[in-house]
Amino acid sequence: MSRRAQAGLAVLFANLVWSTTYPVSQLALSIGAGRLAALRFLISGVIALPLLWGQSLPRGRMLLAAVGLGLLGFSVAFLLQIEGIRLAGASLAAISIALEPLATVIVARLWLKEPLPRLAPVGFLVATVGTWLLAGAPRPGHDANLPGILLLVAAAACFGFYNVFSKPVTEQVGELPLTVIGALAAGVAFLPWLWFGPPVVSMPRADVLWAVYLAVGPTLLGYFLWFYAVRRAEVGFAALFLYVQPVVGALLSWLWLGQGLTPLEIVGGVAVLAAVYLGVRPERVIERT
Repeated sequence: MSRRAQAGLAVLFANLVWSTTYPVSQLALSIGAGRLAALRFLISGVIALPLLWGQSLPRGRMLLAAVGLGLLGFSVAFLLQIEGIRLAGASLAAISIALEPLATVIVARLWLKEPLPRLAPVGFLVATVGTWLLAGAPRPGHDANLPGILLLVAAAACFGFYNVFSKPVTEQVGELPLTVIGALAAGVAFLPWLWFGPPVVSMPRADVLWAVYLAVGPTLLGYFLWFYAVRRAEVGFAALFLYVQPVVGALLSWLWLGQGLTPLEIVGGVAVLAAVYLGVRPERVIERT
């Protein structure tokens, strides 16, 4: 199996696991976004720490880069995402996060000089319209989930930067050390949230178990597979698989949470998915057609 095929399988499974983040986070939000984040990343870091035994660990600038990536992709982006989920609902969150691949491809073009598909500007326009529809077509005197949608868009931008910058850092640090260092950095950043509210031992057992799942599945397994993929293929290729998340995430939200979508929101979701496709479609595919 070629390195590109290995990367494709790895990133496909990563996105399938990440898709469960939306409904699971919705189920566990009763303990608060910050506390959920603290539990998720601290648990993942502590569980995986023994795996670093015998590994070549980064130092100096590369250690700072690994910590910085963890703070950006795990702390800032996650908090924006979880607050957006709380305000907008898991179904809308799953679809609006489809903007992440578009942001990833744009940053990859600017930073890594990867080719940018010529239809990317059209993708931006369609994504803007789709996001507006997903927000409920906000206008004066019309109620909509605009704050939640804006937070989700900001989270997608943070994830886009994180996805691109993870490639050169992974090549220097390695998949496992980068995953564990990032999780520990995020867990420490969210520690203050554990000091407010009731103690962890009094939290609902189900919420703690969901946090453990988020630590093992979407964090450790998901990000390890992503780093494995971008180390073996270009970021733009890996970004093609990111829109698996909104499709599976919306389906899981319907099955687990009973959340539906209005016709207007469905149109917006289709527009966003179309924008992502236009934005990340490889140039060579466009030329063949």
